[in-house]
Amino acid sequence: MGIDIHQGIELWRPRMFNEWQAVRPGSYYGGAGSNTQSIYANRLYATYLAVPRGVMVDRIGVVINEAAVGGSLRMGIYRDDNLDTYPDSLVLDAGAIDVGTTGEKTIEMSQHLEGGIYFLAFISDATPKLWLQADPRWRCPMGQGAAVGYYANVWQVNSHAYGPLPDPFPAGAVGVNDEWQIAVRVASVD
Repeated sequence: MGIDIHQGIELWRPRMFNEWQAVRPGSYYGGAGSNTQSIYANRLYATYLAVPRGVMVDRIGVVINEAAVGGSLRMGIYRDDNLDTYPDSLVLDAGAIDVGTTGEKTIEMSQHLEGGIYFLAFISDATPKLWLQADPRWRCPMGQGAAVGYYANVWQVNSHAYGPLPDPFPAGAVGVNDEWQIAVRVASVD
Protein backbone atom coordinates (compact mmCIF):
# COMPACT_ATOMS: atom_id res chain seq x y z
CA MET A 1 0.00 0.00 0.00
CA GLY A 2 1.64 3.23 -1.10
CA ILE A 3 0.84 6.88 -1.57
CA ASP A 4 -0.60 7.75 -4.94
CA ILE A 5 0.98 10.82 -6.51
CA HIS A 6 -1.31 12.86 -8.68
CA GLN A 7 -0.55 15.68 -11.02
CA GLY A 8 -2.44 18.82 -10.16
CA ILE A 9 -1.55 18.93 -6.49
CA GLU A 10 -2.54 22.61 -6.59
CA LEU A 11 -6.12 21.36 -6.20
CA TRP A 12 -5.28 20.74 -2.55
CA ARG A 13 -3.97 24.23 -1.98
CA PRO A 14 -6.46 26.15 0.17
CA ARG A 15 -8.13 29.06 -1.55
CA MET A 16 -8.68 32.12 0.59
CA PHE A 17 -11.32 34.71 -0.20
CA ASN A 18 -10.56 38.27 0.81
CA GLU A 19 -13.60 40.54 0.54
CA TRP A 20 -11.35 43.60 0.71
CA GLN A 21 -10.14 42.77 -2.82
CA ALA A 22 -13.59 43.34 -4.30
CA VAL A 23 -13.60 46.54 -6.38
CA ARG A 24 -16.56 47.66 -8.49
CA PRO A 25 -16.02 50.03 -11.43
CA GLY A 26 -18.24 53.11 -11.20
CA SER A 27 -18.09 53.23 -7.38
CA TYR A 28 -16.33 55.68 -5.08
CA TYR A 29 -13.77 54.49 -2.52
CA GLY A 30 -12.28 56.46 0.35
CA GLY A 31 -13.42 58.04 3.60
CA ALA A 32 -17.02 57.94 4.78
CA GLY A 33 -19.14 60.40 6.71
CA SER A 34 -22.17 60.41 8.97
CA ASN A 35 -22.08 63.98 10.30
CA THR A 36 -20.58 67.29 9.25
CA GLN A 37 -17.90 69.54 10.63
CA SER A 38 -15.96 72.55 9.44
CA ILE A 39 -12.40 71.92 8.38
CA TYR A 40 -9.60 74.31 9.32
CA ALA A 41 -8.08 76.58 6.74
CA ASN A 42 -4.40 75.95 5.99
CA ARG A 43 -4.45 72.44 7.44
CA LEU A 44 -3.37 69.53 5.24
CA TYR A 45 -5.46 66.35 5.71
CA ALA A 46 -4.70 62.88 4.30
CA THR A 47 -7.29 60.04 4.59
CA TYR A 48 -6.15 56.40 4.41
CA LEU A 49 -7.09 54.38 1.31
CA ALA A 50 -6.15 50.75 0.70
CA VAL A 51 -6.14 49.78 -2.98
CA PRO A 52 -6.17 45.94 -3.14
CA ARG A 53 -5.27 45.70 -6.84
CA GLY A 54 -4.56 47.93 -9.78
CA VAL A 55 -7.30 50.38 -10.73
CA MET A 56 -7.82 53.38 -12.97
CA VAL A 57 -9.52 56.25 -11.14
CA ASP A 58 -11.31 59.02 -13.04
CA ARG A 59 -12.62 61.38 -10.32
CA ILE A 60 -11.74 62.63 -6.87
CA GLY A 61 -14.29 64.49 -4.79
CA VAL A 62 -15.92 65.65 -1.59
CA VAL A 63 -19.39 66.87 -0.57
CA ILE A 64 -19.62 70.46 0.65
CA ASN A 65 -22.39 70.66 3.25
CA GLU A 66 -21.91 74.30 4.24
CA ALA A 67 -20.29 76.67 1.77
CA ALA A 68 -17.40 79.04 2.40
CA VAL A 69 -17.86 81.87 -0.10
CA GLY A 70 -14.67 82.78 -1.95
CA GLY A 71 -12.84 79.65 -0.74
CA SER A 72 -11.08 76.82 -2.55
CA LEU A 73 -10.19 73.26 -1.65
CA ARG A 74 -7.31 71.42 -3.33
CA MET A 75 -7.29 67.61 -3.61
CA GLY A 76 -4.76 64.95 -4.49
CA ILE A 77 -3.33 61.49 -3.92
CA TYR A 78 -0.22 60.39 -2.00
CA ARG A 79 1.39 56.94 -2.03
CA ASP A 80 2.79 55.15 1.02
CA ASP A 81 6.11 54.13 -0.55
CA ASN A 82 7.47 52.03 2.31
CA LEU A 83 4.25 50.63 3.87
CA ASP A 84 4.63 52.42 7.19
CA THR A 85 1.08 53.87 6.92
CA TYR A 86 2.41 57.41 6.40
CA PRO A 87 1.96 59.34 3.13
CA ASP A 88 5.19 59.72 1.16
CA SER A 89 5.28 60.71 -2.52
CA LEU A 90 2.71 62.79 -4.32
CA VAL A 91 1.02 60.78 -7.06
CA LEU A 92 -1.34 63.51 -8.25
CA ASP A 93 -2.25 67.07 -7.40
CA ALA A 94 -5.71 67.01 -8.98
CA GLY A 95 -6.35 70.74 -8.63
CA ALA A 96 -8.86 72.85 -6.72
CA ILE A 97 -12.62 73.16 -6.42
CA ASP A 98 -14.72 76.17 -5.44
CA VAL A 99 -16.30 75.68 -2.00
CA GLY A 100 -18.58 78.72 -2.35
CA THR A 101 -21.61 76.50 -3.03
CA THR A 102 -22.87 73.26 -1.51
CA GLY A 103 -23.13 69.81 -3.06
CA GLU A 104 -20.91 67.12 -4.51
CA LYS A 105 -17.73 68.57 -6.00
CA THR A 106 -15.48 66.40 -8.15
CA ILE A 107 -12.44 66.82 -10.34
CA GLU A 108 -12.10 64.65 -13.44
CA MET A 109 -8.76 62.94 -13.96
CA SER A 110 -7.22 59.77 -15.32
CA GLN A 111 -4.81 58.14 -12.87
CA HIS A 112 -3.67 54.53 -12.58
CA LEU A 113 -3.03 53.25 -9.05
CA GLU A 114 -1.17 49.99 -8.46
CA GLY A 115 -2.27 47.88 -5.51
CA GLY A 116 -0.97 49.45 -2.29
CA ILE A 117 -1.63 52.03 0.40
CA TYR A 118 -2.58 55.57 -0.60
CA PHE A 119 -3.84 58.71 1.08
CA LEU A 120 -6.47 61.06 -0.34
CA ALA A 121 -5.37 64.54 0.62
CA PHE A 122 -6.98 67.97 0.74
CA ILE A 123 -6.23 71.46 1.96
CA SER A 124 -8.37 74.60 1.89
CA ASP A 125 -7.99 78.33 2.29
CA ALA A 126 -11.46 78.45 3.91
CA THR A 127 -13.59 76.56 6.45
CA PRO A 128 -16.39 74.72 4.60
CA LYS A 129 -18.28 71.91 6.33
CA LEU A 130 -17.55 68.42 4.98
CA TRP A 131 -18.85 64.97 5.82
CA LEU A 132 -16.93 63.40 8.68
CA GLN A 133 -17.02 60.08 10.52
CA ALA A 134 -16.01 61.12 14.04
CA ASP A 135 -14.50 58.22 15.97
CA PRO A 136 -15.12 55.55 13.32
CA ARG A 137 -15.31 52.04 14.74
CA TRP A 138 -13.46 49.87 12.29
CA ARG A 139 -10.10 48.22 11.94
CA CYS A 140 -7.03 50.30 12.74
CA PRO A 141 -5.21 50.54 9.41
CA MET A 142 -2.63 52.97 10.81
CA GLY A 143 -2.18 51.13 14.11
CA GLN A 144 -3.27 52.23 17.56
CA GLY A 145 -0.29 54.49 18.09
CA ALA A 146 1.44 54.94 21.44
CA ALA A 147 -1.67 54.29 23.57
CA VAL A 148 -4.00 51.28 23.68
CA GLY A 149 -7.42 52.03 22.27
CA TYR A 150 -6.62 55.16 20.24
CA TYR A 151 -6.53 54.66 16.52
CA ALA A 152 -6.00 56.95 13.58
CA ASN A 153 -7.42 56.99 10.04
CA VAL A 154 -6.16 60.41 8.94
CA TRP A 155 -2.89 62.33 9.09
CA GLN A 156 -3.09 66.09 9.44
CA VAL A 157 -0.45 68.80 9.23
CA ASN A 158 -1.83 71.44 11.56
CA SER A 159 -0.15 74.41 9.88
CA HIS A 160 0.46 74.34 6.13
CA ALA A 161 -0.08 77.24 3.74
CA TYR A 162 -2.76 76.69 1.10
CA GLY A 163 -1.34 76.06 -2.35
CA PRO A 164 -0.06 73.20 -4.51
CA LEU A 165 0.24 69.94 -2.60
CA PRO A 166 3.79 69.37 -1.33
CA ASP A 167 5.98 66.51 -2.57
CA PRO A 168 6.86 64.64 -0.46
CA PHE A 169 4.21 64.78 2.26
CA PRO A 170 5.54 66.87 5.17
CA ALA A 171 7.10 65.05 8.12
CA GLY A 172 5.60 65.39 11.59
CA ALA A 173 1.89 65.05 10.83
CA VAL A 174 -0.46 64.13 13.66
CA GLY A 175 -2.59 60.98 13.43
CA VAL A 176 -6.27 61.64 14.20
CA ASN A 177 -9.34 59.41 14.25
CA ASP A 178 -11.70 61.73 12.38
CA GLU A 179 -12.25 60.12 9.00
CA TRP A 180 -13.00 62.86 6.44
CA GLN A 181 -15.11 61.97 3.44
CA ILE A 182 -12.94 62.27 0.35
CA ALA A 183 -13.09 59.61 -2.33
CA VAL A 184 -11.93 58.52 -5.76
CA ARG A 185 -14.13 56.86 -8.37
CA VAL A 186 -12.87 53.63 -9.91
CA ALA A 187 -13.27 53.65 -13.68
CA SER A 188 -11.76 50.21 -14.35
CA VAL A 189 -9.93 47.34 -12.64
CA ASP A 190 -6.77 45.66 -13.92
